[in-house]
Amino acid sequence: MLNKIILAGCIGFGMGVLTHAKRYGTIKKPRNNKLTFYPGFLLDGCFGAVGAIVTILFSDPNGTERVILTSILGGYVGENAIIKVEESLQSKKESRIEEINRKINQDL
Repeated sequence: MLNKIILAGCIGFGMGVLTHAKRYGTIKKPRNNKLTFYPGFLLDGCFGAVGAIVTILFSDPNGTERVILTSILGGYVGENAIIKVEESLQSKKESRIEEINRKINQDL
């Protein structure tokens, strides 16, 4: 079982990095500024790995081929779920900002 989890994590990490490269057009390296840390591709890779591991733990596939295919699917779905949540939060922020701007303009 540990072998399946390690294999799933590696494949999911790879899928997360591929999704990162697809989204940004390149692989952004991690960097550390004075006040902030930008994780770059590491964060997307970790999201993909977690998605693949969770998928493996819930589905419990038999055979290496099924583990690989399930890990690919889980890594891709996990990364896309994070993207969708991020987009919905961003749209909520934008609508709230527009609402505040309208109230300010009405008061002026």
